[in-house]
Amino acid sequence: MKVRKDKKRRRKKSRDFVRDDNNKRARIIPSLYEEDLGTEGVKKKKTDLKYSRRHSISDFRVTKKENKRRNQRQSRFSNDLSTSSNYDSDGVVDNSFVRLSRGLSSSRTSSHGGGGSNLCSSSSEQVVGTCTNLEKSYFRLTTFPKAENIRPLVVLQKSLEHIKKRYVKKQDFEWANDQLKAVRQDITVQGIQNNFCLEVYETHARILLEHGDLSEFNQCQSMIRSLTSSAALAQRQNNYGKKEMEQTLEQRDEFRAYQLLYSLAQNSWTDLTASLAWDNRENNKNIEERGPSCEHAMSVIKSIINHDYRSFFKLYDSAPHLSPYLMDFFIHRVRKDAYDRIVSSYRPTMDLNFFQETLYFGSLKETKNFLKKNKVVFVKKDGGIFIDCKASSDKLREGVLNKK
Repeated sequence: MKVRKDKKRRRKKSRDFVRDDNNKRARIIPSLYEEDLGTEGVKKKKTDLKYSRRHSISDFRVTKKENKRRNQRQSRFSNDLSTSSNYDSDGVVDNSFVRLSRGLSSSRTSSHGGGGSNLCSSSSEQVVGTCTNLEKSYFRLTTFPKAENIRPLVVLQKSLEHIKKRYVKKQDFEWANDQLKAVRQDITVQGIQNNFCLEVYETHARILLEHGDLSEFNQCQSMIRSLTSSAALAQRQNNYGKKEMEQTLEQRDEFRAYQLLYSLAQNSWTDLTASLAWDNRENNKNIEERGPSCEHAMSVIKSIINHDYRSFFKLYDSAPHLSPYLMDFFIHRVRKDAYDRIVSSYRPTMDLNFFQETLYFGSLKETKNFLKKNKVVFVKKDGGIFIDCKASSDKLREGVLNKK
């Protein structure tokens, strides 16, 4: 047995080296540097990386073949740089690349103000488009954008109105989402930060909310939050004497409520606590009380914490703006919790209509489907259908024990 173990060790040891083009031994680079481990691969490939701790990356020999691959990868970028080089014929840095980098960096951070013009940078360094098309599909930028492919502010304002009218008329979400992403891209490239920029992000956020695209919605609301924070507004006012953009009280109240309900929909209590702290800080700076939308969102949070499902469904029925679309994401969670508490508390049986009214279902068929998924026990009594709460509660406990 010892001899076999020694042979296995020799085989493993010999695999750590390969022959390069000059027939010299070169160390194999561990899989950590060759491919993405992923979430599951970290634990599985720990044994493969044991020997990598004894050697630094500099110890690994790079072969001629690897050098050739690296040169090929670098040459891919030379074509882009040759068409829009950062240097002119005299060796002076071309300002076009600098203008784009400044515009993009300033639009992503709320601390950089938006001068007396519509752009964050000065008028001498701004990138202004010349395209006049109202409709434009979204494409991810891989090279320096050309002016003829970018729409200026005047055209973007007309494009937004065109998108709104067509969306209201045809309800074409895929088209509207693509067009609004293209508008956002033109805004970012040109570094526009004004009330129109705010209107674009608010419009896109509402449309995304209607169709349940929470990931894109979160991007929009995060941008709105960074643009309208008191710190960003104060920075613009100190630098340029005016705030350039500011939400109305109703809009601010609406999107702060969305922020709270979004954290609740994601079941992220850490983000919810941070959102509440940020909301309190902003209210104190503006010397304002919460509006009706924020008060509604706070009541929803309290109803879920206290397991008050009756109050939750009343709040769901009276939710302002587009809050019901966010509440849809955790209404099943509330119904499941309410069902568990009802069958554990009521005895001996409960009417099916009681569950329909209490859990806010639209029809008896929808109520039955929900109860069947939770393995409820039905009984016929007095010509009607009832739920045996005791038997259903026992099944519920069995399911919890089986999971453990």
